[in-house]
Amino acid sequence: MNITNRFNLPVTLLNAVKDDEYDRGDSVLSVTQLISSPRIVLLQDLNADNLTADVVDRVPALLGTAVHKIIEKGSKDIPNHIVEERLFAEILGWKISGAVDLQIDNGDGTWEINDYKVTSVYSVMDEKIEWIQQLNSYAFLARQAHGRSVTKLRIIAILRDWQRKQAEMKPDYPQSQVLAVEIPLWTDEQQSDFVHTRVALHQEAKKMVDSGGAVPYCTDQERWLRGETWAVMKEGRKSAVRLHDSEEEARDTAESLGAGHSVDHRPGSPIRCAGNYCMVAQWCRQYQEELSHSAG
Repeated sequence: MNITNRFNLPVTLLNAVKDDEYDRGDSVLSVTQLISSPRIVLLQDLNADNLTADVVDRVPALLGTAVHKIIEKGSKDIPNHIVEERLFAEILGWKISGAVDLQIDNGDGTWEINDYKVTSVYSVMDEKIEWIQQLNSYAFLARQAHGRSVTKLRIIAILRDWQRKQAEMKPDYPQSQVLAVEIPLWTDEQQSDFVHTRVALHQEAKKMVDSGGAVPYCTDQERWLRGETWAVMKEGRKSAVRLHDSEEEARDTAESLGAGHSVDHRPGSPIRCAGNYCMVAQWCRQYQEELSHSAG
């Protein structure tokens, strides 16, 4: 990856960002890639030599690495703790891997998996399906690689934007800057079905690319679509009478209000694409066509 330094930050920070120790071993997919959009994974592979990020864009990852180093130090000499172990399993002919931050041997034949994240307050105020998928995939790999029976999954979330004043004023705001978030544990069968389905999805996408076909577009969820609404409009009025999150609700409202009312779809914004968090927005036909359509 090419790292730029648009704000002329100290070379020590630049070197720290460049010194990326990430290595997925000889696996075809990491768990992070497994749960991601096949389109994004393929575009990143195809444009690997041209991927570019600025130092400031890599600071969150740098903070995450720092936290992992501290946790590794804190777990030193604790006999039932396994830190930063990369687990492997072969699924449908592809080797899959995942690096687990912390595995805890409970001493009774069961294990607990913890994953440390430096994240935002917003992330812990609503359920994140990606976290559920990630940790259940780790549990699957732990069972496949070592026969470990995982009975508990937790995200240890360090909230970088936490504010004490907000915690004092709002009871639904996180009351601590560090939270242990319990993650729903799937059954063994559900974990296996999920991993096999995701591998098959990525394999099919790669097969389509290799044969010259088009890669399926990202879903709204994969694009982090936010703000999509349906507006109930009244003839002769510029502003919406009411906004709804679903087309069905909007049409019911328009019908109940009677003649002269209609429904206007207001597309949301694909946050992942617009912010280029996927790092391949400039090569993505799906997003570029959307931009052209909006401009037109």
